[in-house]
Amino acid sequence: MSNLEASTQQGARANARSAGSKTSRRSLLLGGASAALLSACSSGPIPIAQASLSDADLQGLAYNPVVYNLDLCILCYQLWAQTLVWPFDPFFEKHGNDDARNAFMAKARDWVRFPVARMAARAPTPAGYRGPGSLAGFANNPGHDPVLYRYDTLRPWFPVVSLLETTWTEQKPLQAISGEIRDVLMCYRPTGGGDNGVRLSHVASAGRLAARSARDVLIAFEGGTGDKGEPDQPASQSMLGFVLKRHIAGTSDYDIHIVFRGSRSGSAARAAFRALSTENAEGNPDWITDFGYRLIGPDVFGDISTVGKVHRGIAHSLRSALPKIRASLIHLAQGTGGRPPHRIYVTGHSMGAGLAQHFLSAVMLGDQFGPSGRGPAMPAELRRWPWDNVKLVTYSAPVCGDVVWARTMTEDILQSEFFDHPTPGITLTDPKALTVGNSEIALRLADPDRPAGYRILHPTDPVTTLRVFAGKHVGKTVYVASASPLGFADTEGHEPIDVRKRMIDALADPRLPETSWVYRDLAELSPNSPEEFTGSLPEFATLARAIERYYRTSGYPVDVARLADDFAVFEGLLESS
Repeated sequence: MSNLEASTQQGARANARSAGSKTSRRSLLLGGASAALLSACSSGPIPIAQASLSDADLQGLAYNPVVYNLDLCILCYQLWAQTLVWPFDPFFEKHGNDDARNAFMAKARDWVRFPVARMAARAPTPAGYRGPGSLAGFANNPGHDPVLYRYDTLRPWFPVVSLLETTWTEQKPLQAISGEIRDVLMCYRPTGGGDNGVRLSHVASAGRLAARSARDVLIAFEGGTGDKGEPDQPASQSMLGFVLKRHIAGTSDYDIHIVFRGSRSGSAARAAFRALSTENAEGNPDWITDFGYRLIGPDVFGDISTVGKVHRGIAHSLRSALPKIRASLIHLAQGTGGRPPHRIYVTGHSMGAGLAQHFLSAVMLGDQFGPSGRGPAMPAELRRWPWDNVKLVTYSAPVCGDVVWARTMTEDILQSEFFDHPTPGITLTDPKALTVGNSEIALRLADPDRPAGYRILHPTDPVTTLRVFAGKHVGKTVYVASASPLGFADTEGHEPIDVRKRMIDALADPRLPETSWVYRDLAELSPNSPEEFTGSLPEFATLARAIERYYRTSGYPVDVARLADDFAVFEGLLESS
């Protein structure tokens, strides 16, 4: 399904995976039924057509922008994982059965209904605990799984490990990106504040963990997911992305990167099934956003686009984040003497790719921030920015708009080539697609004087190639593997680490860093986990100790008190009658 969002996690080392672990990791990203649907493509070795790019060709970029922007998407997942309050079981998957899982979530929902003042007194700053609306005095959706977050834990210089279902996901910092970040801030809606309320708080500074010359600034922003626009079905809050002000070495110039995360979940089959309902969607908030696939026009979403129709779930999510993105950009623009950025990049993976498209649409085609970044809601500090030369780079993007919108975005805004197959609901391979090794892509993305739009994907990825729901894609097609008109969908192609590996192989550039995303079997971090007591306190205690041990041995500072405090809440709920 084109709007089916991914949460499948496939191990990086094929020779170490059993058939059972392979199935488990896939289920985290995409439901098994969808994986069996017929695709329009199959994959094989991709030809390497990469001409050698010099540092001069890259015009001050850290490394090839095709890989760099995906690494920013991976960093976004890393930061999101750091905000999890219960990383050993964030989606309540280890409680033995649905009855036990539902019973525990009911206790968690009761706990988050504590009076806001009481919660604020025990919770960290900034923002306290987040997730369900009742945590911060917002409209609450009891049908959502109560996934809990806290933003004081954001550290792009630190590794992170989390257990989303049955496999540990480990993400490590890339020195080329994280080592240049000096300060981290969080932009969020203040407790009890209105929909457009904004608060900006400093979270951390790098200190000795960054390069001595580090001066980049990262501002993470909050947004809502789980809102399809139905009455009495409000969103839940989480970190939805970040804005990075990246200084260009040896100059006084800087680039701006606006990055959106993809959806996350435990069991994909359950998340998809419960999110399908139009009026009564339940479960994982991210997947509810993904399944808000109905396309709606400017009469409702004129702030997103005044032409064509857009995906209502993604549009509602983007709309919730826009005040925070606006405040983040204003903050980063300050102190520059009014000097605009050299280049602007907008990027995201999966659901994040849809959010990236809708953000750029709001700036270029919306009736508030647009047209062309000069609308009534666009702050004066940002009107002089080079929005007309913006670069949109999406990875594994779903369809999130109709043909009128997608064509306008691709051809008129991004001056790129649009692919449109005439048969509704069928996507065949794009005969004019580029392979990822084509040097034209990096050169265009480095050029500050031209816009660009690329959608980068594996041709067997069902999220991008199966369009059960009508719609079109934005951007020039770029394949990371060979494509043919025969074959079946393969969810592994949706994985950011799979996309990255294929890009690395095609580019064959020794300057590119190794991947920072690795999957580890459960026993690697917690060999003594008492699986026979699934859902028991001894098992959860073992998993929590495994995470603490991981951080202790990683060589980075670890807030043991914070881990203990959060586990104590979990333990209290588990033991309560």
